Amino acid sequence: REAKMVAPNTYGDASQKAAKQVLSSFFGTIATASLILVGSSAAFNIAGKQIVKSNKKRLGKKCTLCDGLRFISCGTCKGKGAIEWQPIKNPEMERVCVCPTCSGTKMSKCLRCVGVGYL
Repeated sequence: REAKMVAPNTYGDASQKAAKQVLSSFFGTIATASLILVGSSAAFNIAGKQIVKSNKKRLGKKCTLCDGLRFISCGTCKGKGAIEWQPIKNPEMERVCVCPTCSGTKMSKCLRCVGVGYL
């Protein structure tokens, strides 16, 4: 008599495949739900900002600091775009660096109106 050989992991392989499918569909559902939540919250955030901005413009209260222009002269470099930086006393040469606040643009966002132009 010859003994028939049965693959030892026939049922194990099928159950492992089923478990992988269940886990992949579960995590796929969670990932999809997360993307929907993040996307909708971002959309509501943008819409909320636009509503606040339009309400501020409708009231007509211009910012007195920037006069509605949204930007003011940089306070760090005083509108020069660069600052003098000397690490030692009595240097032989003057060192000038780009302003770290405005990155050389000489302007910074108005802090009173947060760059909106209206209060």
